[in-house]
Amino acid sequence: MAETPGKSAFGTFVPDEGVSPGWDVIGAPAGAAPTDERARALETLRAWDAMAQGAYPPNTVRAWRSDWRSFVQFCFGRNESVLPASPHTVRAYVQHCMDAAKKPATIRRYLATIARAHLAAELLSPCASEPVRLALKEMNTIQPARQRQARPLGWAEIKLFLETAGKGMRADRERALLCVAYDTMARRSELVALNLEDLTFAKDGTGTALIRRSKTDQAGEGAQAYLARETVKHLNCWLRAANLTEGAVFRRLVGRHRLGPRLSVDMVADIFKRVGTWIKLPAEEVAQISGHSIRVGATHDLLALNIDLASVMQAGRWKSTHMPMRYGEHVLASRGAMARAAAEQGRESKGEA
Repeated sequence: MAETPGKSAFGTFVPDEGVSPGWDVIGAPAGAAPTDERARALETLRAWDAMAQGAYPPNTVRAWRSDWRSFVQFCFGRNESVLPASPHTVRAYVQHCMDAAKKPATIRRYLATIARAHLAAELLSPCASEPVRLALKEMNTIQPARQRQARPLGWAEIKLFLETAGKGMRADRERALLCVAYDTMARRSELVALNLEDLTFAKDGTGTALIRRSKTDQAGEGAQAYLARETVKHLNCWLRAANLTEGAVFRRLVGRHRLGPRLSVDMVADIFKRVGTWIKLPAEEVAQISGHSIRVGATHDLLALNIDLASVMQAGRWKSTHMPMRYGEHVLASRGAMARAAAEQGRESKGEA
């Protein structure tokens, strides 16, 4: 399916030339006469799409666009209506995604997008129907909902890189990037969005970074994150080497010495993986590193230092305990009731097994 230019989430999907005459975002089967319901839904959806421009983060719109394209293509292949979609069409789509080995979290995201499109078009969502609910229960039976966690990169790994990375602009950038990511516990989008004007350096050598907008702060109220003296030192080293006085803090490097545009979100994970390779982590562990690895590693470190969960949530800008507890579950288990009981009962002796 071709996509017209712009940031539209749902209203711009039109068929490639010659694919299916009469096929549009409404998903009327080829040759089917248009109905008043489809016409109204199309008009309502396009009106919502126009009003929603700028109301949602770019990553959300991008995900909606990708998810919606996938569903439209599925319905096209079956010659079924996309909007409104029947519960049995959506159920078949869930089963199709399961057959394609999609993760449960991904399938649930697809359904949330389908539901959003229907609600935006002022139609009943088929995702709340009994056939779809039963398909999800079947999915949970067949495929565990647990997601693989990113390999954490904590301070021990970061310190090893700081000590061994050598000289040069790339090493300077990576040192600054790692330290800022660790101190701020920033998500990838937050990290690459930092500008020079978001940084404040204090006379005592510490600093703060203003996280202007985050996943849990769509209104853009902003939050200040602490920067340690070592972080400020590496950050200033990078800023001097790159001769940066305004704009994006973290930028691409073209060759060894020429600055490019702002780092993209996807490049953060690539840099973290290169760091893992540099400090000689096993290949299978490097493969598990993602753009969340330092956020996970920092959570591990804070919990291991017995810092209370409320403070960890504040540092990571979480609104609930779910994700920090998920990230730190190994640390929390080692400090939990049974671990303490084992120590009190003398079951932690290091004698021969």
